Amino acid sequence: MEYLLVLTISGSTITAVYLLLRCLLKHKICARYFDLLARAAILYYLVPLPYLKKCYLVVLRRLLPESPVLISKISLSRRNHIVYAEDALHVNIYAGVQMVAAILWILAIGILLAVWVIEYVRLARIAARYADMAMMPECRAFLENLKKQYKIRRHVYLYEAMAGENTITFGFFKPVIICSRATTSPEAELLVRHELVHIKRMDVLWKMLMDLARMIHCYNPLVWILYSSFEQVCECSCDEIVMQERADVEVKEYLRLMIEEAREKEEKEVSLRWKSGFGDNTQKMKERMENLMRKKKWNRVAAVALVAALTFANSMTVFAYREPVERELPENTSQEEIEITMQNDMFMFVPEEADEEIVQEFKESEVMKSTQELLYDRQFVDEAGNVYPIMEDEGIEPYCNHTFVSGTGYDHTKFSDGSCLVREFYAQRCSKCGYVIQGDAISRTTFTKCPH
Repeated sequence: MEYLLVLTISGSTITAVYLLLRCLLKHKICARYFDLLARAAILYYLVPLPYLKKCYLVVLRRLLPESPVLISKISLSRRNHIVYAEDALHVNIYAGVQMVAAILWILAIGILLAVWVIEYVRLARIAARYADMAMMPECRAFLENLKKQYKIRRHVYLYEAMAGENTITFGFFKPVIICSRATTSPEAELLVRHELVHIKRMDVLWKMLMDLARMIHCYNPLVWILYSSFEQVCECSCDEIVMQERADVEVKEYLRLMIEEAREKEEKEVSLRWKSGFGDNTQKMKERMENLMRKKKWNRVAAVALVAALTFANSMTVFAYREPVERELPENTSQEEIEITMQNDMFMFVPEEADEEIVQEFKESEVMKSTQELLYDRQFVDEAGNVYPIMEDEGIEPYCNHTFVSGTGYDHTKFSDGSCLVREFYAQRCSKCGYVIQGDAISRTTFTKCPH
């Protein structure tokens, strides 16, 4: 699930940038900039990037001067801890919770995928209505001419719509354009050009990816905001490409046609996933019209540079991913030792290239810290640093009107093999009779050789 968390952070960061820029600069820069940012956000929601962390670390090691190898203590309380022992895999509670959450999440995704299948069957039924129809020669010639202008080599099928249907495009591998106007009319050229731009940019595929991102990150409100905005930005950017360097008369004709398609769509709307359509509802039409009427400059180099810079900066979120701590215990390890290892909240990491003297000094310093802290096998340390032994229940006054002081408790257990276990926990102690209430655990530390 930590992979999912990194995906959420990465996608949400660039989505927030996209929404901020769109709010501030929507009327000043082309919709194609926003379209590129939205697509980058979709990829960040879907493509796991933790592997980039290793690449960045390699680059940093080469660029920066070598630093001394450090021995460190790693907290395992909220980290995936995996132990291999006796041909079995053991995980800590945190990793177990992660696994349960992952299973529930996969089940939820499975249900949503079933909805996808239903939508796909619905789309297939509409496509089947045109499957047996042969493309008219005039439609083929008309389509091939426009495909050459947009440098499209994919197989595309063009059919005139049946009565009451709008202009739409569906299908990815073999796109099908349903045109609501006769191909001999001048209006058909504008409609088909718009749909061919969608096909060239593979907008149907991107809408499927957006749906998948929304499915995976259904708990993230930013994904839903991006989902509601993406189709509109996609249509606006497509309008810009079709009307690029066109005369004002052609732009007005395009806008008139857009309004007519929107009216027809309201009367009989074809509600499908993974399709693109020329017409839009009247609520979104205003933004598309305003976007076309404002003359905005488009610079491909600037757009690519902007998106590349934001994408690279956003990729730094991979450092939020924490590698799981994996350990392999020797053969014939007892079950008790395995349980103690799994319950440890701290792990000392020693690099292979670390000098033995440095390792020994580190261990001695840790032992000295532990020795100074433990004066009794069971002790209580208050916030002022005062140390008191934890007494057995027999030595406690039963009728005491307790006055508790907060602090930390320690429990030291020594084993027959010379090792020991120190448990640290939150505690409260009565300042009158010495009665101690044990709270939640803080850490468990195992010493191979007891220094206490």
